[in-house]
Amino acid sequence: MEYTHFVSVAGLVCNDKDEVLLLKSPRRGWEYPGGMVEPGETLQDALKREIKEETGVDVEITGFIGVCKNIQKDVVNIDFSCKYTGGEPSTSDESLDVKWVSKDEALALVTFPLTKKRLKNMLSAVDTVSCFNFIREPFEVVTEGKYAVG
Repeated sequence: MEYTHFVSVAGLVCNDKDEVLLLKSPRRGWEYPGGMVEPGETLQDALKREIKEETGVDVEITGFIGVCKNIQKDVVNIDFSCKYTGGEPSTSDESLDVKWVSKDEALALVTFPLTKKRLKNMLSAVDTVSCFNFIREPFEVVTEGKYAVG
């Protein structure tokens, strides 16, 4: 049997004002930064690279939030919490706009169903991590669990 999975990483980036960094994607509207892990790249390096490429900011990874899998496409998404450490928010080929917003505003701006579900998990992560499996079109969570850290 042949196994092929694609892996993506994303980060909930917060600043000292407890604001969240969002970017406006040409395809999905407002979302948190992230993207595909390239062959030979670590998850951490991929996350820092994607955040820098899409938003212009530098981060420190502060925690693991959760994981989810598209069971139709075999894409595994891994979510982390991050602390803003420097750089000026700026747009790129992958972002039409980049801005800091309150957590409530982030929940209002993000409308793509999968992205919104992951954002809710990111914002509610305290002492548990989330793991869910989904079908993307139409979006449906197939199984879900929250697991204690440690």
